[in-house]
Amino acid sequence: MVGAFEAKVRKAERYLWVYMCLCCWLFVFTAFHFMQSSSTKALLFYGILMLVFFETTILIKLWYWIMNSKISVLKAIKQIELGGAAAADAGPEKGKALHGPLAGLSRRERAVWWVVLIAGNALVCAVKGAEFSGVADPWDLAASGALTCKGCITLAADGSGSAVTEMSFVSGGTGACRGFDFYSPKSATIRFTDGRGREMPFTTSPQNGHICYDVRLPRPVMPGRRFSYTQFSECPNSATEQGGVWTYSNDVSYGYDTNDFSQTVVLPEGAEIVSANPWPVSTFTLQGKPTVRFEATRGRNDPFKYTVRYRLAEKRPAKSDSSGKPTN
Repeated sequence: MVGAFEAKVRKAERYLWVYMCLCCWLFVFTAFHFMQSSSTKALLFYGILMLVFFETTILIKLWYWIMNSKISVLKAIKQIELGGAAAADAGPEKGKALHGPLAGLSRRERAVWWVVLIAGNALVCAVKGAEFSGVADPWDLAASGALTCKGCITLAADGSGSAVTEMSFVSGGTGACRGFDFYSPKSATIRFTDGRGREMPFTTSPQNGHICYDVRLPRPVMPGRRFSYTQFSECPNSATEQGGVWTYSNDVSYGYDTNDFSQTVVLPEGAEIVSANPWPVSTFTLQGKPTVRFEATRGRNDPFKYTVRYRLAEKRPAKSDSSGKPTN
């Protein structure tokens, strides 16, 4: 008879452990999102969820002890009905087994549940840590205060330019980075996308003859974490012409401890390079167009300047037949 009541206690304790594991895992999951939230609404949402999961663990413990007490009382009543007093006179050992506390799970099974609980929390930490640190996202662990800039600008015959720049930086300081400022000429049109190709919101304001882009990150970047994004630029007057020679120049600087630059300039088809400063690390042909690449490493706010001067190919007059019509 006692074994039947102890089986009910063990069943209730297993329910307790299942709910404890789920609530603890969800609490850790929510805590990660709470620490990465950037808006008040998100902080309140995840904060309330954390409170719910914490309170649920308390309530499930209360439920278990209520069930334990209920089953113990039912066992005692059943013993009285079956003459438990007479059974108790049979000896102290038997009386202890009949009237003592009900046995729950064994020590071995409780140890297994503890292992499951801790292993689940470790798994949640590993998965969310990987998501927020770059294994499953465009984020990765790296040293603080570093930036990598890989850009490619394609120049047209009229001097306009279209640029695509891949940026990757590591957040420094002691707080989460929620955005950054970017300055460009007023004539340029710029947009930003994150590592998944999603548009990043920004606001603009005039600053000393330039346009300041206040770009917001999709999620806060914690110190020591890397974030990658892509910048798309269109400028109608990237290169200027004087005396038949076109000049394209750029001057960029960033406030990171280490800034690695790789800039590729694709000249118009048939263009002839007149000079470059500094001389590019490589010159080659890309889709039939002469191309140069500049590379450099700079320190904090140390400008990277480069210039390329070129001459466009002369247009040959179209051939014509005896009637004056142009021919191929």
